[in-house]
Amino acid sequence: MSSYEERMSQKYNFFSSDDKNQVSDSEVEKKTKNEEITENVDEVNETQEEENMLVPISAWKKVLDQLGNLHEADKLMAEARERAAKAEAESQFLREKLKNTREELNTFKKKKRFFFF
Repeated sequence: MSSYEERMSQKYNFFSSDDKNQVSDSEVEKKTKNEEITENVDEVNETQEEENMLVPISAWKKVLDQLGNLHEADKLMAEARERAAKAEAESQFLREKLKNTREELNTFKKKKRFFFF
């Protein structure tokens, strides 16, 4: 007889009291406490199953790969933004320098005309 059947036979007195396999009351109480604990664990597992979802390993690996790709893409975008900011600053600097150089060239041209006339 399995342990479940033994517990049920003890609980509901299926066998007579002179049975050889009779279990003491303390053992029955322990078994019922174990059953209650098992039921509580099952209830916790059911609530966790509602909150959690089983995912196939292949799908999980795909998600992790995509997450890794997004992380790498974010790094690349940050580097590109940094390069763009540097290029913009350099462009602005070069425009200022070109403007100053043209002004100096114009002043030299005016001085040159003044010396020859």
